[in-house]
Amino acid sequence: MTSSIKRLIAAQVVRTLNFSGPIFTLFLVAKGLSLQQVLSLVSIVLFSGMFFEIPTGVFGDRCGRKWSMVAGAATSVIGWFVWLHVNTFIGFGAVYVLFGLANAFWSGSDQAFIIDELKAAGKESQTQKVFAAYGALMTGAYGVAALASGMIAPLHTMENFHLLFQLTLAASIVGLLVTLSLKESRHTTTEVASEKTIAQFGSGIRLLRANKKLRKIVLYFLFTTSFGFVLMELYQIYFVHAHVPENWFGPALAISAGCVALVKWYSYKIEEWFGVERGLLVTSIVPIILFIAIGFVVNPIVAVLLFIMTDAANNVRDPIIIDYQNRHIHGAHRATVLSTISLIMSAFVVAMNPILGAIADHNFSAAFFATAGAVAFGVVFFRLTKEDVTV
Repeated sequence: MTSSIKRLIAAQVVRTLNFSGPIFTLFLVAKGLSLQQVLSLVSIVLFSGMFFEIPTGVFGDRCGRKWSMVAGAATSVIGWFVWLHVNTFIGFGAVYVLFGLANAFWSGSDQAFIIDELKAAGKESQTQKVFAAYGALMTGAYGVAALASGMIAPLHTMENFHLLFQLTLAASIVGLLVTLSLKESRHTTTEVASEKTIAQFGSGIRLLRANKKLRKIVLYFLFTTSFGFVLMELYQIYFVHAHVPENWFGPALAISAGCVALVKWYSYKIEEWFGVERGLLVTSIVPIILFIAIGFVVNPIVAVLLFIMTDAANNVRDPIIIDYQNRHIHGAHRATVLSTISLIMSAFVVAMNPILGAIADHNFSAAFFATAGAVAFGVVFFRLTKEDVTV
């Protein structure tokens, strides 16, 4: 791992200190938003990310990954500042547009930065380990913030909610400063200076159309890992239904984040232990079983345990599939191609979000059953083989 990658990870770890995680949905409900409006905000941030995904990917390819990430960090700071001063669905929706833009600036550019830095250092063989560490440390930081929020604000009052958002804003500012200190190798910033923007816009689509293996990997990723938002947006309401005590919310999210960090850290070993096909099969079947179990259980202790296990099981595949994707992406347009893939995934989630939201309003448990069914569909129809991930 190079010094530049370590600094990037440090920046993202600080930015991931979201102290509002355990109370986010509850805060919006307390502000008078319905569950349908809460889920609509998720669609807004994703649609915003979709709208800006390709332009920000091109920005990263042309101006450098560092400056794309700096722009994203700065936009996050603005978003959190505005968040503290709005009270309506329209106001929160405007902030979510900013958050979508911030995510788009980071999406693809951070992965491309890491891949290019590893290539420049001749350390491509470390890709899975680096992405495993990257994901694990970010998740660990999220868990630390969640645990701290439970200690700082154990009771769910509006005053405590605002305090947690102020701390999140402070972390975003520090994250921006660390991002500004990144040093990007010349390899990542000069290859595309002479390319025309319109050509870069089409590069991602052309590669997906031409590369059947990459297309299959993306479809598998789409159906098996895109539904984490269901758990993370609905678990607080699930805890309320299961009568989980308020002071458990923060520690539960912290433990969950710690488990996710642990499984991501060692996820690269799954291929060593099971091979490509069996490894992916195991890591997909377990979340299916757990999503189904969540739909049946309302006991507070069991509910917390199921949430923790499901969150960990649903995240273990990410570093593995990211590596499989990047094996099929070459050249200076890496950020653009990754942004194209992210755009497709966001479109899928935006389409699914209102459907699952409507299901949850009608029957809360059925939303988790539907999620399990979607993951099972991906496993059956887009199952990956060793040949699919080999270049």
